[in-house]
Amino acid sequence: MSCIPRLPVLAAAGLLAFTLASTAHAFVTHCSVQAHEALRQINAARASGQRCGWRSMGPAPALRWDATLQEVASGHSRDMAHRNYFDHRSPEGRTVSERVTASHYKFRLVGENLAGGDASIASAVQGWIDSPHHCENLMDPRFNDVAVACVGDPRSEWGTYWTMVLGRRQ
Repeated sequence: MSCIPRLPVLAAAGLLAFTLASTAHAFVTHCSVQAHEALRQINAARASGQRCGWRSMGPAPALRWDATLQEVASGHSRDMAHRNYFDHRSPEGRTVSERVTASHYKFRLVGENLAGGDASIASAVQGWIDSPHHCENLMDPRFNDVAVACVGDPRSEWGTYWTMVLGRRQ
């Protein structure tokens, strides 16, 4: 897998990061997320601590899967795939903070990681661990809720669009 450099984005209400990946063998346009498997992989990474670029981050508490954040993540992945864009902001300028607020998840902190072109949750999670800004989001001990979604569209540029939304309720 080859990766395009990751570009961090910082929003006032949360931490954001994204990565684009393309497979060397085939263009992937189908994906799915099993909540228990995504949570297992994310919490395993948090439990062992990670080196996020130059920053060493110790073990972090396990996250809980949140159905409301799942809806937000699914909506953003679906929107990106169907309208063929890849960004934390929708073409209308809506941010993760605005999407989460609209879902009635009352948050103290919210963050988002994006990935494009990955074939599996394992690949997406590994890409996030390998990217300093994604890794910092994933390892941030202030978060306690998470959800991940993926939507594929063969007519889109990246094929698969992954969204991880992390949160901490008020």
